Amino acid sequence: MGTPTANGDTVPDIWAVLADGSVRFHAGSRTALSGSGTEVIARADYWKTRIGIG
Repeated sequence: MGTPTANGDTVPDIWAVLADGSVRFHAGSRTALSGSGTEVIARADYWKTRIGIG
């Protein structure tokens, strides 16, 4: 899910819920996303059933 900037750099960011239920934050870039993001919530089964963040 793309969101307005969450880290204050004015570039939209990406939040991802993985199949294991963990949530990762990917800081936006003016050119491309890189890496596997930063885990902000560890594996949690209840995230698998959520349809939105925010």
